[in-house]
Amino acid sequence: MSRKMWVVARREYRATVRTKAFVIAIFLVPIFMFGGIGVQALTRGRIDNDPKKIAVLDRSDRLFEFLAEAAAKRNAEDIKDDSGKLTDSPYVFERVPVEEQRIDAQRLEISDRIRSKELFAFIEVAPEVVDAEAKSSEPAIRYHSNQPTYDNITRWLSRVINDKVRSARLAAAGIDRAVVEKAMVPVSVDNLGLLERTATGEIKAAERVNRLQVFFVPLGIIMLMWMALMMTTQPILSGVIEEKMQKISEVLLGSIAPFDLMMGKLVGYVGVAITLVGIYMIGGWAVANYNDMSDVIPMHLAGWFIVFMALAIFMYGALFLAAGACCNDLKEAQNLVMPIWLLLLIPMFTLGTVLEHPTSGFATALSLFPPATPMVLMVRMSMAPGVPAWQIAAGILGTILTTLLFVWAAGRVFRIGLLMQGKPPKPTEIVKWVFQG
Repeated sequence: MSRKMWVVARREYRATVRTKAFVIAIFLVPIFMFGGIGVQALTRGRIDNDPKKIAVLDRSDRLFEFLAEAAAKRNAEDIKDDSGKLTDSPYVFERVPVEEQRIDAQRLEISDRIRSKELFAFIEVAPEVVDAEAKSSEPAIRYHSNQPTYDNITRWLSRVINDKVRSARLAAAGIDRAVVEKAMVPVSVDNLGLLERTATGEIKAAERVNRLQVFFVPLGIIMLMWMALMMTTQPILSGVIEEKMQKISEVLLGSIAPFDLMMGKLVGYVGVAITLVGIYMIGGWAVANYNDMSDVIPMHLAGWFIVFMALAIFMYGALFLAAGACCNDLKEAQNLVMPIWLLLLIPMFTLGTVLEHPTSGFATALSLFPPATPMVLMVRMSMAPGVPAWQIAAGILGTILTTLLFVWAAGRVFRIGLLMQGKPPKPTEIVKWVFQG
């Protein structure tokens, strides 16, 4: 690597980290990630606590009194905090006498009352709601409202009505509910790891699985790498297009080889990514340590993370540089980089499957697919039971070879495309540049 390449790398690094945009981005990402939690905490008490008036068409003639009593108990005991402030809306039930001959007309009349905001919702109870053997095509309980996203009422109704109906069915069968409840006490299942033998020969008890570590640590790792790629590859693309539009690249190529210029840019942005990730790693560890959760952060994987992230930036950055060199403006580049974005999105699309089955054949194959290796293999390495050494070696080797291939191909495209003006090339022309450039 030439001295000029390091000059370019140093210039790209300094030009990026010294900008206000970089400093703002450092704070902006955590704000976006955790700001939602803060906003929810601030707005938790700013909810509609007005009474919800609900009409009841009790065709069974068995549930209205129970619902009214259950609602009164809820309103008095369950929806107030220690200061007496309401935390949810009180429910007020109104009984509507059932007229079976004109039941559809009654449903319409109550619906009109809901539209006029006289009522919030209405419930219709089927005649055979308690009879478990009744064969009816109608639902046992119908809940009607013009605000379907408000599901607090339906969840509460499901709980209290099912409890009442179960009691009625047990009583009809002559079974003591207390006996049934005792028999139905659930058996707890504790999720533990594996036992180990210590260096002294003693058997170490299995530790309880930390749900936070199992799911959120892998998610945090892939999101951090994705963020690093997003915050470096996009500036790479826009930077090379800007230099091409302003004829700066022509001046640069008068004193430095195209490949050295491209590699200098890539090395500079790898440094930017390491700086960014280093800040977040230190900040994340400090926050976790302050909350006595530092053991959740897998700091032993920090070195691997830097290695895979650097390879990913070299791999994808080379493609973005080549795409930028072929285009005259960002609008043209968006169409050309779409396939690259699809490659970047593969780990995100398959994250759920990898988290659920980290040792499956699919997860193994995906972690050995070089464009997805950096993110997928890091996710698997952060989860139990870990990744065999041969898979780590194969993943790194495959990623290095693919990165070298991408950098070589991008270098040939970069050399030709940087000086090209006019209509952007077709994909077939770009392929010719790779093999004939």
